[in-house]
Amino acid sequence: MPNITLSGIAKSYGGGDYAVKNLDLTVPDGAFMCLLGPSGCGKTTTLRMIAGLEQPTAGSIAVGDRVLDSVERGLYVPPEKRGMGLVFQNYALWPHLSVRENVEFGLRMRKVPAPERRARAESALRMVHVDAAMDRYPSQLSGGQQQRVALARMLAINPTVLLLDEPLSNLDAQLRLEMRAELKRIHEESGTTIVFVTHDQLEALTMATDVAVMNEGELQQLAPPMEMYARPANRFVAEFVGSPPMAIVEIGPSPTGLAGSLMRFVESHSGQSVVPAAVGVRPEALHLGSPPHSVWSEEATVEAVLPAGSSWTVRLRILDTELYVLSYTPVEATAGQVLTCWTDQMHLFGADGTRIPSWDKTGVGA
Repeated sequence: MPNITLSGIAKSYGGGDYAVKNLDLTVPDGAFMCLLGPSGCGKTTTLRMIAGLEQPTAGSIAVGDRVLDSVERGLYVPPEKRGMGLVFQNYALWPHLSVRENVEFGLRMRKVPAPERRARAESALRMVHVDAAMDRYPSQLSGGQQQRVALARMLAINPTVLLLDEPLSNLDAQLRLEMRAELKRIHEESGTTIVFVTHDQLEALTMATDVAVMNEGELQQLAPPMEMYARPANRFVAEFVGSPPMAIVEIGPSPTGLAGSLMRFVESHSGQSVVPAAVGVRPEALHLGSPPHSVWSEEATVEAVLPAGSSWTVRLRILDTELYVLSYTPVEATAGQVLTCWTDQMHLFGADGTRIPSWDKTGVGA
């Protein structure tokens, strides 16, 4: 399957408002691409335009040399001729058909002979581990099993691209975990190109090979998940990706308090003139205890310790600012106790919100 290329894509529903604005995006062959962002950011609209369910207002969509949409040239290929499979948020299974018959449905519409239809349906059901339930009806299955059947129905038609529109949002936490692992396994086994829409950053980070973060119809960053986490392109990505979110400290013209402390550290450790508008620190990059040499540190007052089994969240007050520390080792502290808080990882952002590239020669800068 060649790359999917979106060039200058825009989508407006009238009134001058754009759901997607001037989007350039390439989905590599065999990738597990996640479109990530808050509600209303344009990710589902983008997926539907790739599927052919929506037509762009401007721009073009191509698969290799084959143009599927081109506003300028007046070209449009309907959904059924794109060779793509779409799994919706609701599973859309026929209640009066058995699991096997549901999976065979698309093949029946394509007039595939019955023996081949049955073999492909059973193979797809084995791939998603629901072959033992192929003679049951959807009402007799759990939510996770129904989701797997919907996937099997798409896999049976051998789509060149599998499009998933928040398919895990209706599942409980345990089933979501299982299905994340299943989707990753299916992608590795089948090699099918997958484009996945979600607002859940955990799904994006754990499954995707590439993540495209969107906001207000615009692409904010495209990168492998851990690269995006370590080097967010701007403040929106930095605050959206990560839980708890990155703490952002605004740096004014004459910073005081925590902002002043951070700024003095940046100035003393920068090999060049760096004037950030904000400094960001992830909660897991903050540590309590004796700091090593050449890191930022300040005294902090403990306000609350929140144990969560495998991790501890500590709310601190450092000078004039409240921050959260995320620790994966037990925190023996009580409210009111004064500890030293330190970090060796900071993110600097300019006035336009863009992340300032690596600034520290000693390894302190992120």
